[in-house]
Amino acid sequence: AMASGGTALRVVALAAVVAVSAGLYVRFHDLLTIASLRSNHSAIVALVDANPLLAPVCYIGTLVLVIGITCPGATMLSFVGGILFKQPYASLYAYVGYIVGATISFFVTSFILGDFMRRRLAAKSQLYQKFEANVRRNAFAYLVAARYTMVFPFFFVNAAAALVGVHWRTFVAASSVSCVPGAVIYTTAGGALANLLHSLGDGDVVDKTQLIWLALADPNVKVCLGGISVALTVLAAVRLLQPGEAAAKAD
Repeated sequence: AMASGGTALRVVALAAVVAVSAGLYVRFHDLLTIASLRSNHSAIVALVDANPLLAPVCYIGTLVLVIGITCPGATMLSFVGGILFKQPYASLYAYVGYIVGATISFFVTSFILGDFMRRRLAAKSQLYQKFEANVRRNAFAYLVAARYTMVFPFFFVNAAAALVGVHWRTFVAASSVSCVPGAVIYTTAGGALANLLHSLGDGDVVDKTQLIWLALADPNVKVCLGGISVALTVLAAVRLLQPGEAAAKAD
């Protein structure tokens, strides 16, 4: 009876998360279009300037909510941070939103799907068993690589870490050091978008890859990423040399 009640609670939680995520996207996704950003740009910037404390809190809170329930729009919200705030504040606000949002997403996924999916994958997939063993052995290094290279979608790393059973402390630690590049690059790209905003038409599609390349060409970003690369390489190497990483084990 208790197991049945727990399953019912997880189903309800899953339905609630999906409903809220879909509702937010349907209601507000049009606010992140080029037409909306351009037409509201001046008014929003003025509002941000008039509320120097509340504006960052609202931005971080929105990012946390979107990432926490895996609602589409996190990438454009990251760009918006670069439009609304100057560096290094834009990167800092996005970074806080990333870490808190990713941690919530990790716990939500772990609670709703963790045991259910883990048991089935572990029983049926040898590939999953091998992947799980490798991640548990060097969870920190695996997560750092996944975050830092930005090869995998942000939400995928959150969900995969939860399903594999990575310890939450290892997840938070790895995310804390490896989310820095994404925060810097995406908000710098947002600054580039701000410069292009009024030259784009309502129906124009933003090439996110081009914006990211523009951000990578920024000298300040190059210096920042260079330093971070060295630090992360050292951290990852140290962790790789620790075969029995206790922090990677699940509770």
